[in-house]
Amino acid sequence: MYTNSNQNIPSDDTDKIAEKVKNLSEEFRKSKQFIEPNMDCCLIMNESIYNNIKIANPRATKHDIILAAEKAKVLDFAWEFPKGLDTLISTGKPLSTLQQQQIQLAREFLRTFS
Repeated sequence: MYTNSNQNIPSDDTDKIAEKVKNLSEEFRKSKQFIEPNMDCCLIMNESIYNNIKIANPRATKHDIILAAEKAKVLDFAWEFPKGLDTLISTGKPLSTLQQQQIQLAREFLRTFS
């Protein structure tokens, strides 16, 4: 028997609970509300912010890239740079982890609606 500080759960029930959690996780993953994490998460190239987003879909239009950037809130920080989306990302101008994640999210949006 597994003993939790709040309750006792018979060990044979833990397998049933684990199976239910697994099934729920699979259903959630299959739903359109979930974006599967990608192994290239937060991989930032020594390119412009614009090109870092465009890498998700090289055939995307400028309009699509800007929409993806807007939806992922990349524009909130990109306009703080003098060149906006054309700002070159390099080790000299490091982005915060949040900004890198926002670029990655913009890539995911671009993949899904392009």
